[in-house]
Amino acid sequence: MAWRCSKRARTAFETWLPLAEAGHPETQYNIGVLLSRGGAVPRDLTAARRWQQQASDAGYPPAHCALGDLLWADRSDPLNRQRALSAYLKGANQDQASCMHNAAAVLLNGLAGAPDVLAGLHWLERAAEAGNLASQAQLGSLHLHGTYSPPEHEHALRWLTLAADRGHVDATHDLAYMWERGLGTVADLGTAATLYERAAAGGQALSANNLGLLYRNGQGVPQDHPKAVTYFEQAVAQRNSEAMVNLGDMHYLGLGVAANPAQAAVLYQQAANAGLLWGDCRLAALLRHGEGLPRDIPRADQLKQRVQMRMPSADCTTPLSTLLR
Repeated sequence: MAWRCSKRARTAFETWLPLAEAGHPETQYNIGVLLSRGGAVPRDLTAARRWQQQASDAGYPPAHCALGDLLWADRSDPLNRQRALSAYLKGANQDQASCMHNAAAVLLNGLAGAPDVLAGLHWLERAAEAGNLASQAQLGSLHLHGTYSPPEHEHALRWLTLAADRGHVDATHDLAYMWERGLGTVADLGTAATLYERAAAGGQALSANNLGLLYRNGQGVPQDHPKAVTYFEQAVAQRNSEAMVNLGDMHYLGLGVAANPAQAAVLYQQAANAGLLWGDCRLAALLRHGEGLPRDIPRADQLKQRVQMRMPSADCTTPLSTLLR
């Protein structure tokens, strides 16, 4: 099948080339795409950019986005970022959703000059309205977290629902969080659990962690400690530091697994190494009381002080057997 596809691509190239040379913009765009991808036709980004430039100059809308991508990837000239933005804006003004999304990213993050939040949000919303999945998810997230303006949960719920229904994993996680916390809607832990499960199946580590908490506590789902452990383990395998602490708690308390303070200490240390202060705090408690680790009061005090510099109210002294019950 790959050979047949390559043969078709080569035949298409040979058929299109005379038309492109004669000035047909759509064919110039197609030639540029083949040269960008390589394969049956040797990859030649310089030639691809030349063809996309010609198609863009002729006003062929998809060529603006393709040209912008080629310019953006070429770091040999510092002005290429500004040229890429110009190409994206041309496409955006011709209703090209991918150009709108890319222009929004450049403008919001100031990647080709000073940030322009107003223009960036304009193009991001236009792209979302045009059906760009990534834009819908990003716009929902911005409204949820209040990144550029106060949070607008009703808008967030709308865009995240659209993106989640189309399979966007991070949007599904954010939407689950909204249902869990009752943001823009009435809280529904069952719906949150269903969405977290879908996102976790798609590889979203924080969703796996949050779903583990729901199963541990029996919120929105029947309490199931072994299943909670399974989800925490999934999140830990994806290096989620919160899950390291949560799985450590399960090992310490013997919930869903045999009680094992030493294994809990290993997981708390992993979380601490990842920069999560709760990992340090849990370790401090174990060291103070000699659980899972040899008793070491000076180190326990050192960890406690480090945590309380940023979290003054954190309790890193009480035995975990009391704190976690």
